Amino acid sequence: MSLRNLLFVAGLILACFVVGCGGGAGPVEALVPVGGTLLVDGEPLDGVTVTLVPTDSKNSRGGSGTTDASGAFTITDLDQNLLGLPVGKYNPIYSRMRLEDGSAAPKLEAGQEPDPGQIQVETLPQHLQTPDTNVSVEIPQDGNTKLELEISLKK
Repeated sequence: MSLRNLLFVAGLILACFVVGCGGGAGPVEALVPVGGTLLVDGEPLDGVTVTLVPTDSKNSRGGSGTTDASGAFTITDLDQNLLGLPVGKYNPIYSRMRLEDGSAAPKLEAGQEPDPGQIQVETLPQHLQTPDTNVSVEIPQDGNTKLELEISLKK
């Protein structure tokens, strides 16, 4: 094969690679405000990560927020890292990571490495950590900042 043909084939392969690797994320969806309150067995619980997983969105991975002492949370979109979610239907999942003694891990400053001796463990039961397709949250065109979610540690 001549050098000219070899360069042509190499250029063609490179062009296919570059074209085939572009984008793929789809269009950015408009976000609406989402938040509310979570009660665990009728009481607020701080440090619970509420994640809303889309059931019908083609472009969103959903969003999450963490409850404060009153059980209040605000959702941040996982794709855009902005407050809110695209309009749609979502299934909630929950997580609460704590140190082995039950306390919260200390907050880290930007660039600060966590202490390797401080291992966190999941404190919520497995049935809350996977999407429950029987429970869904509908986010309308104007958003919803007054979601009222209730979960039980008992299955």
